[in-house]
Amino acid sequence: MEVFAILLAAGKGTRMKSELPKVLHPVGGTPMIGRLVDKLEAMPITRIVAVVGHRSDLVRAYLGTRVTYVQQEAQLGTAHAVLQAERLLSRRSGSTLVLTGDTPLIRSSTLEQLLAAQRTQDSAGVVLTALVQDPAGYGRIIRDPVSGEVIDIVEDKDATPEQKRIHEINTGIFCFDNESLFQALPGIANHNAQREYYLTDIVKVMRQGGESGSRKRFAALILDDPTEVMGINTPEQLEAANRAFYAHIGIFS
Repeated sequence: MEVFAILLAAGKGTRMKSELPKVLHPVGGTPMIGRLVDKLEAMPITRIVAVVGHRSDLVRAYLGTRVTYVQQEAQLGTAHAVLQAERLLSRRSGSTLVLTGDTPLIRSSTLEQLLAAQRTQDSAGVVLTALVQDPAGYGRIIRDPVSGEVIDIVEDKDATPEQKRIHEINTGIFCFDNESLFQALPGIANHNAQREYYLTDIVKVMRQGGESGSRKRFAALILDDPTEVMGINTPEQLEAANRAFYAHIGIFS
């Protein structure tokens, strides 16, 4: 069965206060997105698609022919970003990993576990989650109180006070059944505080049946070490990621 990967690398990363695209800032001496591509190339991936935007010329120059590129001209959200890969992948069967380009510490073994979870649990999608002490700024995982099944992912800015007390967060890394992914994407709307098309809303769309009308199950894989997906949005967080990398050389490589 084929496996695809979509790397989201179109953001400006304005909080980095740099003209360099965020994904090109180095962790452990290698640009973030380069570390991710290294790990994906070590897996049986059929095609890696990078969604680029801000200063895409620099990202293309760095990665060269290692990936296939699609351009996100307007920053309309993560679901819109993934949709840019539709013409390349929508008619293919298999599994698709979706990753943000600023998670260089994610381990290959974690991605392999996520892929295995999507296949063995017969789910349309699996989200990688983490339990953290301070969930502020992250999307919250909403579970059915009886079954424990994932029923929604709510972004921090849209969360109620009760939902903000949840400590299980969305890492931004997913694995989907490829055909189910592209069937569900058109059903995502932008009725939220940011007026963006959130990929996280795909949970509700899939559970409701989406464009296909067939309800699908969505699962979660809880990450053991949240350090793998630590946020890198500011120079201070970039410094922290480098400290984590050098403190555990060989683990996050």
